[in-house]
Amino acid sequence: MDYTIKEIEKKDLYDYMYVNTYAWDETYRGIMADEFLDKIKNELKQNVERLENKFDRTKIDEPDYKRYLLYVNEEPVGIVAICNSREEKYPKSGELCSLYLLNKQKKKGYGRILFEKAKQELKNMGFNDMIIYCLKDNPTTKFYEHMGGKLVFKKERTIGGKDLIENVYYYHI
Repeated sequence: MDYTIKEIEKKDLYDYMYVNTYAWDETYRGIMADEFLDKIKNELKQNVERLENKFDRTKIDEPDYKRYLLYVNEEPVGIVAICNSREEKYPKSGELCSLYLLNKQKKKGYGRILFEKAKQELKNMGFNDMIIYCLKDNPTTKFYEHMGGKLVFKKERTIGGKDLIENVYYYHI
């Protein structure tokens, strides 16, 4: 496997948002409203510009929010983001905020590589445990369970005008 994982810089934001947008479309089509996913794809350029405009500020305001890109053969195909837990029930935990791969790179071990990268970076930040939110209907729930996640509770969330249920997984890292 010829791959590289790098923490994103401002110049990487298009690649990051491209992977995020198209992985969302591939993952959530049929789970989230199609109109919502279509809107995200249609607004890719504007979303990149919004992120560019706040990127430097975010580095100052949220120094513990880190984003990484996975390149396979120099092509961006996966992302992972980590941060301090946003969950009030786990205020001293780290959080794997997002982990997405384009479908063409799934089932090749890259999800596990990104998952381990997130764990290691959270350990480096001083965390001993982490949580992950994953939509109940997302097939990736099986991956998170396989990786040792303990389902600790479920939470309602509205995304794109649709009420959804998220599973919250806990890991000791």
